[in-house]
Amino acid sequence: MADTWQTDFSAPPPFAHLRPWHRQLGDAGWPSLDDLNRLAADQGLLNARGLPIRFQVQTQRCGQRQYESAILASGQVPTRADNWHDLLNALTWLALPRTKAALNGVQCQSLGPDGTPRGPTSDAATLFDESGLVLAGPDSGLAAALRGRQWHEACVTRRQDWAALTVIAVGHAVLEKLLNPWAGITAKCTFIPLPANPDLASVDQALARLWEAGGIQQPADLFPLAVLGVPGWWPANEAAGFYDDATVFRPLSRARRDQACTDTGRALQASPGAAGTS
Repeated sequence: MADTWQTDFSAPPPFAHLRPWHRQLGDAGWPSLDDLNRLAADQGLLNARGLPIRFQVQTQRCGQRQYESAILASGQVPTRADNWHDLLNALTWLALPRTKAALNGVQCQSLGPDGTPRGPTSDAATLFDESGLVLAGPDSGLAAALRGRQWHEACVTRRQDWAALTVIAVGHAVLEKLLNPWAGITAKCTFIPLPANPDLASVDQALARLWEAGGIQQPADLFPLAVLGVPGWWPANEAAGFYDDATVFRPLSRARRDQACTDTGRALQASPGAAGTS
């Protein structure tokens, strides 16, 4: 069954980073691969090997290794026509080119010859590529509260601190879910220390460097967040009681809370972008 086109899909806040490219494509309907490739060429989009990124018709199913290896080897991104998952992937390449190239490189390095992941780094990169979210700004304490699942502290008590953050939904699968949102949509997150309200290019650069430097080694280095809990992303979360739903905003056991503190310290230490870094 074909996907249904949504003319104003980039209007909600989680899609704000894709909006400039959506506007260039227009609202007449599904963009063609030629349209996407024109934007890629205009932007000089490159993969981790320095090859031009182009979106190519996907004619058959392919596994993870075949898909990622093709992108690294040729710059050709298999793309299905009139498909939300693949369109959002293409738009994410345009919005976050360095991050996407870095994730592709990490996944290719971490795949075995038979296409199976060698270890947790590949799992983490794949998870983030599909369902990742990044918070970038000066307040590591807010990120620590989120990692510790202190939802009320992070999203109610410290709500004003989100004003200094840039929050970007990187994963195209989580963006696809947000086309028809429900409360339980969850992203896997990382925090990057940068000056207040960094622009998209600065976040893209810092996030790519984090992956290239091995700053994320395993899925546990990423913390979960129900994306409709991001202040400003969903009208209902203006009410403090929104965060009381324990089926969505789950508490952390004591043992896992202690581990979260350790993971937060390691993740912050590994981050390449200390405040003031461009």
